[in-house]
Amino acid sequence: MRSSSKMAIDVEAQKEEMVSKPPPPSATKQPTLFGIEMRHIVLPLLTLQNAGAVLLMRAVRSLPGETEFATQTVVIMQEVFKLVACVFLLLYTGEPISNAWNRPNEALKTGVPAILYLFQNNVQYLAVGILDVATYTVSYQSKTIWTGILSILMLGRTLGLNKWTGIILLVGGISAVNLGGSNKSEAAAERTFTASERMFGLVLINAAAVASALAGVSFEKLLKGVSVSLWTRNMQLAFYSIFTGLLVLYTTAEQREQVVAKGFFHGYTPKTWMCVCANAFGGLLVGATIKYADAVSKDISIGASIVLSTLMSTSLFGYQLSSMVMGGIVAVIYSVFIYSGNARNPIESCVGGDPKQSN
Repeated sequence: MRSSSKMAIDVEAQKEEMVSKPPPPSATKQPTLFGIEMRHIVLPLLTLQNAGAVLLMRAVRSLPGETEFATQTVVIMQEVFKLVACVFLLLYTGEPISNAWNRPNEALKTGVPAILYLFQNNVQYLAVGILDVATYTVSYQSKTIWTGILSILMLGRTLGLNKWTGIILLVGGISAVNLGGSNKSEAAAERTFTASERMFGLVLINAAAVASALAGVSFEKLLKGVSVSLWTRNMQLAFYSIFTGLLVLYTTAEQREQVVAKGFFHGYTPKTWMCVCANAFGGLLVGATIKYADAVSKDISIGASIVLSTLMSTSLFGYQLSSMVMGGIVAVIYSVFIYSGNARNPIESCVGGDPKQSN
């Protein structure tokens, strides 16, 4: 009797355990599009978007016949596309659009990251016209460094061994690419740049990285402060960016006169519109990647896009890779994985630290 009772209890315990356990990842049904799992769609798209956006920006800022447009109009159109996309997403999810303005004080706070993102977008267009694709792409990853520092100052976080190791490795990789790269090797460009001009380009892209990091951290703080959806915040960002962008366009004499004399869309080509779309939907793709895949997949996409954009620039712009540049690219990609805790930290291996406490 005792053995029978024990068996019955064991069976009941197993049933409860099976019910309480979540299904394994393989058993979870993934959303599909045309019969293809969403994660297998968004990951290649994110890689192509990251690589394509840089290459398109370089093309419209350097190739003959592609530089006639006013850069501020392109930045404004990017935000218009984002705004439209966010409205459609809100309608699709059933969330009222009016929620964006229910709390005026909270909505006004979104203006701070909006101005920072607007500054970042404008500066990026200036920098990409000076720097080669490899230097631009890798240098822009310095936003990870600034994000880590600003997270300590603004969010009160502490950075573990993995993040500090990733930051140090990232600095080394960026330095290697900047020292080994040379825009003189881009034969397709209209002109070559002096050392001082190239230094100015590096200052610009690093300023864009700081602005991006500051905007990202302040945006994260806003998201955590009040329960407002991601798409609502993005719609607010786009609205403020359009308003501020139009104000900047009006107060900038050269671009204002160009728009008045030749029209808002003067100089737009198919490449210009492709550039607008690529930059407008990049942020939405990152969100979709995290939703349908995971952070590791996002890191892989970032690394793949750096390699892809650099390799494609060799044929599109005549860029010549050096061993120092290649070493720097590898270091930057590896640093991304270490920073996010998705790769083994070499320092941790030497000191025998606990991986769970390294992040």
